[in-house]
Amino acid sequence: MDDNGLIRTPSGVTFRVIRLRFSKTGRAKFISHLDLNRTMTRALRRAKLPIWYTEGFNKHPYLTFAAPLSLGYEGLVEYMDIRLTEDRPMEEVLAALNAAMPEGLRFVHAAEAVQKPADLAAATWRVTVGCTLAEVEAFLAQPSITVEKRTKKKTFKTVELKPLLENCQAEDAGDGTVLTLTLPCNNTETVNPSLILTALQTFLGREVSASVLRLCLRDTAGEIYR
Repeated sequence: MDDNGLIRTPSGVTFRVIRLRFSKTGRAKFISHLDLNRTMTRALRRAKLPIWYTEGFNKHPYLTFAAPLSLGYEGLVEYMDIRLTEDRPMEEVLAALNAAMPEGLRFVHAAEAVQKPADLAAATWRVTVGCTLAEVEAFLAQPSITVEKRTKKKTFKTVELKPLLENCQAEDAGDGTVLTLTLPCNNTETVNPSLILTALQTFLGREVSASVLRLCLRDTAGEIYR
């Protein structure tokens, strides 16, 4: 990388990494990560931005996501990195992309990437569950809260959730309860809110309706990831 933030590939092409912030809400929560990748690739092509393409046999626009959302989850502050081979006003980049976006996906900010993926540490969530505040408080008051988690090697390990729920805030929402909590989200450990829901349903002995919204990602200092 030179002093102007440009990166030069072995073939001599220069590009700049742009971090795009977008929201994924409403019907878009039913778009899987694989389909989201395809949607964004098509949008980048329709937007006619000076995108850097991979230099392999099957060339395609370069894009990466920070901690992709699970299917059925919404997110207010999601990130996608792209590479531009020419400087463009960020407002122009946002307008071109939003013109190609389907319902529920909207870009809200664009800037040069600052933090590295290794800086990502946690995610803050808002989980609305279909049970009473008293039930949730009883669940959180347990001395130990464990759940079985499937690993990448397709084995299962027991995860102790109690320390991770110490920062959990529960609030009565009238027809349910809203939980706000921060969970690990990094290369070493990632805890999905689905584990909390599984433990809650086991405690109550019944299925519980739930909606999940990711509010933000956080860095190793606890600040908003950017």
